[in-house]
Amino acid sequence: MQDTSKDHQVNLEQILNNSPDGVFTIGTDLNIRYVNPAFCRIMGFSAEELIGTQVLDYLGDLSIQEACDKEIQEHGYCHDQETIFKRKDGSMVHISKNVQAIIDDDGSFQEILVTIRDLSHLHQLNKELEESRNQLNDNNLDLSKMLDELRDTQAQLIEAEKMASLGGLVAGVAHEINTPLGISVTSASSMHIDLKALEEKFKSNSLKKTDLESFFNQAGQACNILNTNLYRASELVRSFKQVAVDQTYDELRTINLNEYLDEVLVSIGPSYKRSGINVESECDSAISLETHPGAISQIISNLIINSVTHGYNQGEKGTIHINFKQNADQITLQYSDDGKGISEENLSNIFTPFFTTRRGDGGSGLGLSIVYNLVVGTLHGKIKADSKEGEGATFNITFPLISH
Repeated sequence: MQDTSKDHQVNLEQILNNSPDGVFTIGTDLNIRYVNPAFCRIMGFSAEELIGTQVLDYLGDLSIQEACDKEIQEHGYCHDQETIFKRKDGSMVHISKNVQAIIDDDGSFQEILVTIRDLSHLHQLNKELEESRNQLNDNNLDLSKMLDELRDTQAQLIEAEKMASLGGLVAGVAHEINTPLGISVTSASSMHIDLKALEEKFKSNSLKKTDLESFFNQAGQACNILNTNLYRASELVRSFKQVAVDQTYDELRTINLNEYLDEVLVSIGPSYKRSGINVESECDSAISLETHPGAISQIISNLIINSVTHGYNQGEKGTIHINFKQNADQITLQYSDDGKGISEENLSNIFTPFFTTRRGDGGSGLGLSIVYNLVVGTLHGKIKADSKEGEGATFNITFPLISH
């Protein structure tokens, strides 16, 4: 007669030897009796080195043994315990282990079958996710600080009654950074859903290698999206602060206006000469004033850039006129171009922060807003714009000969 029990034992060993999970058995003396190849790979030992040794020699956390023994005595098994094993090279490996008591036909305890799963990749993933979460928190803190700085800047941008309200400015900033922040929120939410799904599979012992590989790929993409878009949002705020604040302040000193105007036009020449636009200037060489030269430079630069960007089609030629005059203790600047002009609807909004007709083409809507604040806030002057479609645009600016 065929020995079926022996065949059954051979078949069981074949199954255990081919298992992707580590498997070993121990006797009542806690000596290891059998190990499968997967367990040897996880531990870094050969089967000959492991068999006959004490399992306690490899436990990184001895306190788990007492709790496991208690469950086996009460129920005959111990499921889903996570602990640490010591490898041959001295390193630690995080594992999840299931323990099952093997009983003889007469009901006597024979040995214990232990199945382990290497959780190193999962722990590494959790570590990387924690680092990404910390980085995200740091980025959010940086963005929050910059938004706080932006709120401080708002008071300097809005110094006149004709400017848009504080709420309008915040809405403009929100419009600029809404897209990268929206993408970041969506990406973070997706990563959270994927993480919960992975956790549920892990708790139910249904986690597969392909699940981890898929999650690694999705988490990596999500982290890249978060870092890219949060960096973009922070750069938008930082750029706004740089333009709005740094360009507003400079030292008070006495200049010859005609000489200074020439210097300004030479320095910004590359920004308009290639466009085919000609700039003509007129200023009495005797005008000397105590003022903020940086503000005058920024006003002229922004007006020219605004004309080149909005007043003419690409490749179209045109002429810009700049005329400075002194009237008693006042300086008058008349700036005009012969471009396409400004519609009546848009004319009332040109000094509003973030208002632009070319947002899709890279327009920020800050140029004329900064001009307004420099004239009114820094030079303590007045500015008025006149224009009709097809008839160019004119800006009339007046400010005191001596600034205080």
